[in-house]
Amino acid sequence: MADEGSDDRSQAPTGKRLQKAREEGNVAQSRESQMLAVLSVFILVFSTTSATSGSSFLHHMRGLMEHFDSIPPDGALLGQMLRQAMREGIMLMLPLITVGGAVVIVFSMLQTSFLFRPQALVPDITRLSPLSGIRRLFGVTNLIELLKSLTKFIVFGSILYGVAKGTLRVAPEAERWTVPRLTSELISWFIYATLTILAVQLVIATLDELWTRFHRVQKLRMSHQDIKDEAKQDDGDPKVKAKQRQIRMQRARQRMMHAVRQSTVIITNPTHYAVALVYESSADKAPTIVAKGVDELAARIREEAEKAKVPIVSNAPLARGLYTLPLDSEIPPEYFQPVAAIIAYVIKLKTPGSRAGR
Repeated sequence: MADEGSDDRSQAPTGKRLQKAREEGNVAQSRESQMLAVLSVFILVFSTTSATSGSSFLHHMRGLMEHFDSIPPDGALLGQMLRQAMREGIMLMLPLITVGGAVVIVFSMLQTSFLFRPQALVPDITRLSPLSGIRRLFGVTNLIELLKSLTKFIVFGSILYGVAKGTLRVAPEAERWTVPRLTSELISWFIYATLTILAVQLVIATLDELWTRFHRVQKLRMSHQDIKDEAKQDDGDPKVKAKQRQIRMQRARQRMMHAVRQSTVIITNPTHYAVALVYESSADKAPTIVAKGVDELAARIREEAEKAKVPIVSNAPLARGLYTLPLDSEIPPEYFQPVAAIIAYVIKLKTPGSRAGR
């Protein structure tokens, strides 16, 4: 692509440009959407596992605090109780950490449509440029990230402060609560806080997803010269040319099949050649070749003719001779007599009360 300033790139990126960017690893990937997915699964897993694990963990911690003064000074029992509490804490957090990591991996793969680039594992020396680093540091992307971080810090901090304030208000009463009730209250406060954060994160993730997609397209915009250069490359690409030829052939065959349905008669070899002729008695012109083919294409022509109830006449020498003529051309005088005989036969077939057969 031409190395031009972003001001000149006023055109939307072409499909080839977008595909090339994707192959290079440039895909729209929102971190906030990943965080939303992790937080959602986190709440789901926590709400299903915390009642048992959390109660057991709090039971050990309360027992440790209540019997702290009676623990022997050698520290053996204290160490055993601490290890047990740590095991309970790990069992409480392990499902959350495992599921959270799995969600990040799966969600990243979904966002990138399972794109894997081994080249991305190789260090890019060009990214070590101090000038490029300074530009990235003070760029629009980092400014947006800073604003997002500040917004999340203020909003999430306010939510957690409100929950903590409410928790401290009932702290004196909590000393008299049983372990199941204390567990239930803590879980309720935690889920309330995370659900509130989840609602805010949903708004942030939606805006970030839209911004990420918009910013990617903006960075990939092209100048008029870029588009011209790409078109020149495509014109010289053998794969593109082959694809264009294939498309032209498919369209030509579609037009021929349509012409077969409108033709007057199909003259066959009977299996290898098929030529479709159109004759209009009102027009001052010879019969015209509107479709022709050999082998597979000839079979398609016969099949299409049978569907449209177009008469099929077997005449091997005539079919081979007509096949050599250009498509959409009128037949030359040397074929007038045999073709006229066939058309007369076809007209007789269509005449009511006729006993002629094929």
